[in-house]
Amino acid sequence: MNGLIRFLLIPFSILFFYNLSFSAEWRISPIKIELAPGEKSASITVFNEDKAPISFQVKAMEWTQDHNGKDIYTVTGDIIFFPKVFTVEPAKERLIRIGVKNINPQKEKTYRLFVEEIPSEEAKEGVAVRIALRFGIPVFIKPLKEEIKWEIKKKAVEKGTFILEIENTGTQHFYLNYIRLTGKGKENPQKEVFSREIKGWYILSGTKRVFQEKIDDCDKISSINLQVVTDRFSFDDILTVPEEDCSP
Repeated sequence: MNGLIRFLLIPFSILFFYNLSFSAEWRISPIKIELAPGEKSASITVFNEDKAPISFQVKAMEWTQDHNGKDIYTVTGDIIFFPKVFTVEPAKERLIRIGVKNINPQKEKTYRLFVEEIPSEEAKEGVAVRIALRFGIPVFIKPLKEEIKWEIKKKAVEKGTFILEIENTGTQHFYLNYIRLTGKGKENPQKEVFSREIKGWYILSGTKRVFQEKIDDCDKISSINLQVVTDRFSFDDILTVPEEDCSP
């Protein structure tokens, strides 16, 4: 869809209101903003594809991650935007202008601009459940020196559970698309006895993320072929699975 997101189908977070049982349909472009050092502004466009006006509110939050890779959002004054509240008529669009303060970081700074649908007064009087949508647009302020580096801190099977810990040691984020696991049998090492795909997420600069997956029939597996694919790099590896690692 050329960088466009249709929110009726793909919400990032969902808020529930006692309302009509359908969500309004709207979309945003672009769905990610990356600013090079020295760049001060950008914009996004909100499109209303519904048959009724839709009102929105906008908030900017600094985006960090804790030691487990969990996203943390805090109020920030680094991002300036306008408008903060607005309404888009049917089949119309509205521009949100975004500015950033004079930031030239040694490592990438990360934010999210949250665009949230506001239920109409008429809808609030309904009796069914309505879904109001919110989308957090990533805003990346690139570092003065861009460097993609990563390190596998842990790769193991413990008590029948696969564990992979990846740390981002570079100066900018990467997005882990997926981790694909393929287990090979003990009796026939060429036979595939287990297959699983783990969905990933952003790993911000200086943070790490732990992925875990229960291994079915772990005691029948001799090894696991591991494939990690991100938007910046990919790698393959083989993990031997001793029988004692499958014991609970």
